Amino acid sequence: MKKNKRIDNKQVSDIQYNVSKNNSLKSTLKTNKGGRAMGAKQEEEPKSEWLIVSPDGSIIKVEKFKWAGSEDLKVFYSYESSGSREVKEAPAHVKMMQQMELVDYEPAADSGNFRWLPKGHLIKRLMERHASEIVKDYGGIQVESPVMYDLKHPQLASYLKRFPARQYYLLSGDKKYFLRFAACFGQYLIMHDMGISYHHLPVKIYELTHYSFRREQAGELAGLRRLRVFTMPDMHSLCVDVEQAKEEFYQQYLLCKRWMSDLELNHVMAIRVVDDFFQKNRDFVMEIVKDFGRPVLLEVWKERFFYFVLKFEFNVIDGQKKAAALSTVQIDVENAERFDINYVDKDGKQQRPLLLHASISGSIDRNLYALLELQARRIQKGEVAKFPYWLCPTQVRLIPVADRHILRCQEIASKIGARVEIDDRKETVGYKIREAEVNWVPFVGMVGDKELENQAIAVRERGISGQKEMKESEFSQNLDQLQGDKPFEPLSWPSLLSKQPRFR
Repeated sequence: MKKNKRIDNKQVSDIQYNVSKNNSLKSTLKTNKGGRAMGAKQEEEPKSEWLIVSPDGSIIKVEKFKWAGSEDLKVFYSYESSGSREVKEAPAHVKMMQQMELVDYEPAADSGNFRWLPKGHLIKRLMERHASEIVKDYGGIQVESPVMYDLKHPQLASYLKRFPARQYYLLSGDKKYFLRFAACFGQYLIMHDMGISYHHLPVKIYELTHYSFRREQAGELAGLRRLRVFTMPDMHSLCVDVEQAKEEFYQQYLLCKRWMSDLELNHVMAIRVVDDFFQKNRDFVMEIVKDFGRPVLLEVWKERFFYFVLKFEFNVIDGQKKAAALSTVQIDVENAERFDINYVDKDGKQQRPLLLHASISGSIDRNLYALLELQARRIQKGEVAKFPYWLCPTQVRLIPVADRHILRCQEIASKIGARVEIDDRKETVGYKIREAEVNWVPFVGMVGDKELENQAIAVRERGISGQKEMKESEFSQNLDQLQGDKPFEPLSWPSLLSKQPRFR
């Protein structure tokens, strides 16, 4: 068998974290106080005030807030107000994703592009399906838009001015194009051509973009936290007025909250708002904070700098004390006009709708980063690392005590509704159990002569000492309850470990 390849931190740095002396990043890249990268043509930094809002309705300046019990929120504020996006060493999740054969670097591609291996690709597909099903149940109408666009398209040219240093460009003959960095403008152009009246609103258009391109600066690339090509579920909603927009905003916030719960992700919340909008809609903002149930970082702009007047986002904190945004919803007051999107009101007159941006999950790639970084932090605390059950590449590993038990293991695997592997290798039972632990398999079932006679399985659950003898039907029912209504896919690789290829 080919020896397993290793990539040490220095090689990772050479491939992905280009901060060498030859890198001119420090002399060309400007950042604002939050470490957010700005191109040379970027407008001046917006002025904002940082506050902490608590569920009891109190609002105080960050300097006076007592951080006890809100340590991650403190890290988040520090990162947002004075942190840097530049990465100097590989984050913890990089080693984990490689060792578990989930995702790896692709040296033949541009930095920030990865190869997704079978187990990682399975996790990614399941998250994509779940995000799309949440939006579909909510009433999102799914579309698909092009990957490339005309650089000189009038509305798009205006839009691009906000992101001058982040584009991939290409030529087709003599014509110049750029690769999309989001599904936004594809959906705007569709909405421009739609025939809609107030009867149709709110209307929600959704796309799962498997290929969004953003040419992040080399020093900012950080494994799966910040990529140059990523998968993004994007939904845009058209609303009649502010009241309808607020109602949709709140419902979409609840969808985001569900997503974070389904992935079992620890997170903090930020709300960013223009002061005038906040003063008129303070009760609405406080309602969201009260539902969240924990202190929230509030950034208030004196004047509108971006295209939105209100935004919320869920952020995760990694082992390097850097933050990454996942779920977000925004009320956009600019792009309906830029892209000439209209609806017909009850008097037959054309009106501008309000536009909501929402990504229930944020980047799918970044969600795997968040899952792995959370487990890295758990391991540091001496806790057991684990994926949510429905996302585990292998949900059950059966261990036949001897070759004569393999057939029974195959029968069990065919009857229970789970992704089941069978460790049929010529290794000791103890070795097989330890390797299942290393791969975070949530359930290990052993089958020997006793279990064969009793038509049972000796089950070990990850993180719980000892084992329990269970009938096949009981074990299967327990697994079905854990799976719940989450999407399921069978194994896409051989179930026998002796037949599985190695990917590193």
